[in-house]
Amino acid sequence: MIAKLRIIRDSNRSASFNMAADNLLVDKCSDDDNLITLRIYTWEKPSITIGCMQKAEEILDLAAVKRDGVEWVRRPTGGRAVLHQNDLTYSCTFSKKNEAMGKTIAQTYRIITACIIKGFKRCAILCDAHDSYDEFRELKREIKLPCFLSPNRDEVMVGNRKLVGSAQKRTMYGVLQHGSTPIDSSYRRLPEYLLLDEHNRKLQKRLLERKSTCVDEVKPTITAEVLADCLVAGFCEGIDAQIIHTGWSTQELRNIALVAQREAPGVRVC
Repeated sequence: MIAKLRIIRDSNRSASFNMAADNLLVDKCSDDDNLITLRIYTWEKPSITIGCMQKAEEILDLAAVKRDGVEWVRRPTGGRAVLHQNDLTYSCTFSKKNEAMGKTIAQTYRIITACIIKGFKRCAILCDAHDSYDEFRELKREIKLPCFLSPNRDEVMVGNRKLVGSAQKRTMYGVLQHGSTPIDSSYRRLPEYLLLDEHNRKLQKRLLERKSTCVDEVKPTITAEVLADCLVAGFCEGIDAQIIHTGWSTQELRNIALVAQREAPGVRVC
């Protein structure tokens, strides 16, 4: 049976909605083994997502977060804190029985990265897939790297600078991979909201400036809307499937709202 690629072009959403929606989609993967869902979304406020095993009070300067009106929520995926501000985020979910999307973490990364690169090339953002281990392995020994600089296989890089930060979760039935592309350099403010001494705060900021990049620094004429169009086209080109453009159903929105209510700051979302 031919695969189906459902595309949801979402709007600005709260942090709790965004993570509840990604959770819903991966939980629904067992409903249809042939369905792949691509969701493209943004954030209505500056938001910090922390890894599902992290404790906010141990890593975030909650006073600074509150002062600046920054939302925070736990991701269903692992890793460390990420600041989402003026970025474009994707999520891709599918059943583990869909072997065309990869049987392992590495295979899935490779397939999704290829789709992202196809999309970026449509808007003349020239990037490559290669391991960031070589770029960040030595640094990792010296400092606790920001999550956006965590080493991974098949990363989307422009030269030796990371353009897309992604994370993956594999459940008993489904797979979720989501990641963000910064439109501007706002994401580099993350260290301002972490429990770091001044030396490490400055060091992390310098690393983010040196080892990562954003769309404005690569192709400043590209808007988030155009980039979203290109990413969708890249996935449509890279995945052999029937394309279905849909919004959320009324029942899906109800279910997301129920989960989002439980995902207030301090609630674990795994």
